[in-house]
Amino acid sequence: MTRGNRGIIYFHFDPHDRVRDYVTRALASLRPHADHILVVSNSSIADADRERLEASCDEVVQRPNEGLDVGAYRAGLEHLGWDRLADFDELILTNHTYYAPLRPWEEVLTRTGSRRDISFWGMTEHGVMRPHPFLAKRELPRHIQSHWIAVRRRLLADPAFREYWEQMPPVSSYRDSIQWHESRFTDHFTGIGHTYEVAFPVDRYHSDNPAIEEAPALLADGCPLLKRRAFFHDPLHQDRQAVVGGDLLEAAAQAGYSEDLILSDVVHTAAARDLIVNAGLTEVVTESAPESAEPAPGTSSPAQQPSGCVVVHVPAAGEGIERAEADGLAQRLASLPAHWRVVVTSPEPLDAADLERVTGRRPADEDGAAGDTAVAFRAVRDLDPRGTIAFLTECDDLWDSGRPVGSSGDGVGDGSDDSDGKEGGDDSGHGDDGVDLVLRITAGPLNGPEQGADDVARRQVLDCLLDSPGHVAGLIDLFESHPSLGVAMPAACHIGQPHGGPQWDGLAGAAEALSRRLGLTAALDPTAPAMPVGAMFLARPEALRTLSEGAKELVRLTEQAAADPEESVRRLRRARAAEVLELLTVYAAMSSGFHPREVLTPTWAGRLYGSLAYKQRALTADLPAYTDEQVRFLQARFGPRAGLGPRVRSYVDVHHPEMAGALKPAYRYVTGGTKGITDGVKGAARSLGGRLRPRRSARPASDA
Repeated sequence: MTRGNRGIIYFHFDPHDRVRDYVTRALASLRPHADHILVVSNSSIADADRERLEASCDEVVQRPNEGLDVGAYRAGLEHLGWDRLADFDELILTNHTYYAPLRPWEEVLTRTGSRRDISFWGMTEHGVMRPHPFLAKRELPRHIQSHWIAVRRRLLADPAFREYWEQMPPVSSYRDSIQWHESRFTDHFTGIGHTYEVAFPVDRYHSDNPAIEEAPALLADGCPLLKRRAFFHDPLHQDRQAVVGGDLLEAAAQAGYSEDLILSDVVHTAAARDLIVNAGLTEVVTESAPESAEPAPGTSSPAQQPSGCVVVHVPAAGEGIERAEADGLAQRLASLPAHWRVVVTSPEPLDAADLERVTGRRPADEDGAAGDTAVAFRAVRDLDPRGTIAFLTECDDLWDSGRPVGSSGDGVGDGSDDSDGKEGGDDSGHGDDGVDLVLRITAGPLNGPEQGADDVARRQVLDCLLDSPGHVAGLIDLFESHPSLGVAMPAACHIGQPHGGPQWDGLAGAAEALSRRLGLTAALDPTAPAMPVGAMFLARPEALRTLSEGAKELVRLTEQAAADPEESVRRLRRARAAEVLELLTVYAAMSSGFHPREVLTPTWAGRLYGSLAYKQRALTADLPAYTDEQVRFLQARFGPRAGLGPRVRSYVDVHHPEMAGALKPAYRYVTGGTKGITDGVKGAARSLGGRLRPRRSARPASDA
């Protein structure tokens, strides 16, 4: 068929009631290919966002989020009216669940338009699933996926099409939507004599769901859509399907679609760890040529180069200075661009000699000697060992433009913003200038269980942030190349560290509560948080602003409830407020539209991979073959939903395998009543009787 009269019903939904840039981009790209575009939004969107939508479509209908996508499509059909629908040569039902266009629309629209004999067509399809995942049936049929279904006039004019929508069962869940619409539509209408085509049929590919599992292959074949779910789908599922994290972003970039447009959206949907894995955001930093103090002719001047501020926290007592010296911090800080400011914070006064021991720089004298390379000092309150609260509440003027000196909120601070309390002069005159990047370093303790493991982890963190001038230049290049990059943090060291069990350390509830209070949109990872080890990272100030404001409010409320400053400090320490804020660093940045990246040097990437690969093989030697199977196996036996019986059996299987067979009678009775347990134990004892008797060895025991 020729283009004819084409209509589009575009379903929009955002859990945070926003219209993201990728939506308006997709609609704008479809505008030349449609005579009428109707957007049906199940979100309560603001006037400004509505205006953005209206610039790329003909009509916007807002409604409650009832019936999910099925309800929106039905509302759109009813809004247009069945008489008007019959005038369309083609009506496309599509939605917000993809990024587009990554390939030109013209090719696929022209190709499918040449098929005059079909009643409907889809962009992609899902293969047969056996058994049916939702119903007690042998299989879920092969079907067109509902993010793009184009209906031709012969089906639009068929009374069966209207009947399908008007008799649709209630839809209240994702499962309902799949069951009653997506998996049903294709078979329903082919069953009454209609024919269809798929632009990118599933049998061209290796998996049942290529839209999620083979997205780069689809793009290579000319598919204009990239499903958003590919970035927040279960990483274990993606691993099973051999989906390589990073291929998706690379394919998008090669197609000319902005990586940052994708990442600035998906941060509001994906859990941080899922995103880091699925998008390949663990970065082995490539060294770049460091910036020189005297740029070559034709290159940017230091004023045009990214500016930065380094905030180094030294905890109370002299051990902080000793730790900084042991870490070789002064030598490491020499890797920074010469025009970056260095500020040391501490609850104890530090003189010029102390500052030089920590940073390798001396404070400016009264004549301004040392100039831009001088180190400044700021006294802060002793609220936590790593100075996290002070960094967020008392030092934000150092790195965030427009902040007044010591901008810490009502009642926060102890007068430390007074210039008389700053050894070596006050750098606060730069506060209004702001900086492009802030590097946070602390001489405070990490959370390692042993000194040896702590030393390894500290060395790795500092190497990944300050390894060399070329490495630092590479980190800065990451931020220049990715405007949506908010926080770069060293990948966590697992050598000598606990690497299993829940990693929220009892603070998941507090983190969730503060997240809600701050209005964070990013989902918290259920098991292990994505967080900067030791609260050390490189970040954009804008990515820290929400956390900074939240920290100020937290301190202000604590001080209002406390009888005196000492009591407020005790309350903050008792509530582990600093740790909670550290846990939320990445999620606050994501909620502001910034994505995180884990960074490594090539050396540490090799060390950590080798160690992790060995541990993975040792741990999984006696488990099922694939990681998703291994997880299900372990959860069934050790997880929170495992009953008493499986837990007992797993314990015996792991710790006393020679007794496992004899204890089978006890397994059968362990979840029964008292009598059942007693009978089971007696039966097991009889079975064990012979096994536990000492046996005479056939030969002397060997020392080996």
